[in-house]
Amino acid sequence: MVREMKVLICEPHAEVRALLGHVVTRLGFEPVYADTRSGGVLADADVDVLLIEPADPTALSTARALRLRRRELPIICASIYPDSPGAERLRPLAYLMKPFALVDLERALLTAVETTVAQA
Repeated sequence: MVREMKVLICEPHAEVRALLGHVVTRLGFEPVYADTRSGGVLADADVDVLLIEPADPTALSTARALRLRRRELPIICASIYPDSPGAERLRPLAYLMKPFALVDLERALLTAVETTVAQA
């Protein structure tokens, strides 16, 4: 049996988070949401792709913590701001500027999952 791919979504705005989760689900992946109440650091790093808003300090710290544990983890940034040095250090697979076309997000997610499968 093939395991469902998990995409961790770290987005501070509930309506955007819901839209991102809908796209992830529509592609056949499982959306997982960061617990911002705990500072965003996850005990369980069992995710395949990380989708973050790097302008959010909690999302950025979550990404940094996961990157330290899993250097190969594909990261996608979706932000209202241009790329920054903090985001660049994460070496994201894609950097999407909001508003972006959903097809661009879908393409980035599919590429990230392909990368994860190829590494397995």
